[in-house]
Amino acid sequence: MTATKTAPRWSRLEHDERREQILATARALFTQRPYGAVSTIEIAEAAGVTRGLLHHYFGTKRSLYLEVVKDLVDSPVLSVLNALTAAASEEGAPTWEAGVALWLDVVEANEDAWLAAISAGETGSDRAMHDILDEARERTATQVIAVLGLDEKRVPEARALVRGFGGFAEEITREWLQRRRLTKEQVRLLLVGALPGMVAGLLPEVVSARGL
Repeated sequence: MTATKTAPRWSRLEHDERREQILATARALFTQRPYGAVSTIEIAEAAGVTRGLLHHYFGTKRSLYLEVVKDLVDSPVLSVLNALTAAASEEGAPTWEAGVALWLDVVEANEDAWLAAISAGETGSDRAMHDILDEARERTATQVIAVLGLDEKRVPEARALVRGFGGFAEEITREWLQRRRLTKEQVRLLLVGALPGMVAGLLPEVVSARGL
């Protein structure tokens, strides 16, 4: 009887490593140039694989791009969540201030990825892209709400306020990193003061206007 052959243990690791190699190459190219300016042939050549193998792992160019966007938003966003959680866990720490400072460090360290991620769905016409970005922003909003100690059950308007602030935070980082009209310290001051100020000074009035 001939023994059944099994795939060697390293084959799965090789598969994952090759997939990550293609994804990393595509991420680097898509953060440098817009979607339409990057071809699958170029990605395959830069990754050192055939175009057929690229399609085997990711399917179409659009599917690969969506994977890149997921990776772009998850890396900075998850780092932000971890930073905010760490700040909140430090007893006596100025949690919001510490969280903002850590967040800005993460954004600065991932500048190209961050700008590419927040710009990815700007046309609003791609539903899949919208869902990826919206999910990432919802996760961030959930963590910010927790750090600020807001009660969503009692104040459902809190999430709307935090999501609105999130859009402001994204745009203000463009002013710093892309347009160079603000410094990192100026951005820090704006972000540290803006949301707590809205929560303390405006949110009660918004809640009281609920039935109007």
